[in-house]
This record gives sequence, C-alpha cells and structure tokens, in this order.
Amino acid sequence: MTFRFTAVGAFITPAILFPMMAQAHHGLDFLLVQTAHLPERGTGYALMRMDFISEAHDETEFEPAVLYGATDWMTVELHAHYEKEEGESTRYESVAPAAHFRFTSRGQPFAAGLSAEYEFAHNSHDEDVVELAGVFGYETPTWNLSANILYEKESGSSREWGYAVGARYNLGEQHGIGVEVLGSFESHGSSEMMLGYYGTISESFSINVGIGTGIDKGPDWAARTAFIWRFK
Repeated sequence: MTFRFTAVGAFITPAILFPMMAQAHHGLDFLLVQTAHLPERGTGYALMRMDFISEAHDETEFEPAVLYGATDWMTVELHAHYEKEEGESTRYESVAPAAHFRFTSRGQPFAAGLSAEYEFAHNSHDEDVVELAGVFGYETPTWNLSANILYEKESGSSREWGYAVGARYNLGEQHGIGVEVLGSFESHGSSEMMLGYYGTISESFSINVGIGTGIDKGPDWAARTAFIWRFK
C-alpha cells in the first residue's frame, strides 16, 4: 500500500515504499514532511520531484507539480506520478489535485494546517486514493520544526495512518540542513529516516536533496530530489 502526501504549501511524488506511507508532496521546505508555510496569494511554483529507491527491485519516481497560492490561507496544487522499475519503461501512474489550508496567521511562529488530496489512478486495476494530512509546525529564522498526522484510504480497501516529522536548521538565508522521518502507525508498515540539504540558488530557483534509509521494513537506501521554480 502506498501513501503519499504533499507538504502543505508543497508538492508530492508517488508513493515509493510498499507498504509504507506516502511522502510529502510538494517539497518546498522538506522532502518527506509537509509544512503549513503556504505561498502568498498570487505566487506559484513549478516543481519536478525525482526519487531513486533501492530495494529488491530498484525504482525511479518522477512527479511534476504546479502549486498556486489562491489566497493567503489556501493553496491549490496539481501533480502527476510516473514510475520506472528496473528493466522496464516509464509508466504514467496517476494524477492528483490537492488543496492546502493554513489555519493560523502568517505572523505567528506556530502554524497549523490541513492538506487534502484525491489521486485518480490511470489504470483500471489500480485504486483511487484519498489522502489527508494534519500539519503542525514552529518556525524561526534559524529553525523549521514540522510534524504531520497522515491518513490514506484507497477505494475499496482499508485505511492507513502514519506520521512524518522533520527538523531543518538554516545555515543562512540560502542554505539549510535537516533530518526527516516518515513512517506508519500500522503493524505492517515501514519507516524511513533521511538527511537533507535545502538550498536557494536564486530568487526563483531552489533545490532540495536528501539521502535516506529504511527503519524496520523501509528501503535499503533512497535518494530524493526536488527542483523548484518560483513564478508570480
């Protein structure tokens, strides 16, 4: 069972781990964890997410996404999922609209929000998926601390609960490092811990890069990237 989630004010990539919960979608501030740091109204982002996962069968995941600040408290998103397994051609898996909400004002260091997504499966034998994330965070000029409660429900299947937590330390205005953990509350689930670098290359371009490994039933290792273009 896969479980994906977009960081609030973020994007997403297809779930990569089986039976692990999906990762944060947008990757603006983190790669696995969602935040309630939404874009300002009228600001948009285009994002290309690419992940490589080494397990029994290696996989490469691609997720193009567009994110737009509809209001100061709501962001809308559209992303698609592509997957390439070792020795096979790239497959289009699904498309997913999403909405992200912030419940607290921008001036507060504490933030709370909600992310909601519906994933339409491309193949008839795959299930559509509803995904929700409760998002909580505390942000200062130096630290960004975030935690998620994740919920996934496949059509015609059982539900799954999970979590994600992350801590990011800013080395300055342009560079940050951090640690992220994504996992499941279910007994059959798996988890991943990742070390990340988050860099602002220019006013309109950023890149996030992470190297992770499984905890319990997670992947042998995973390399995750997000390339982010800002437009207004």
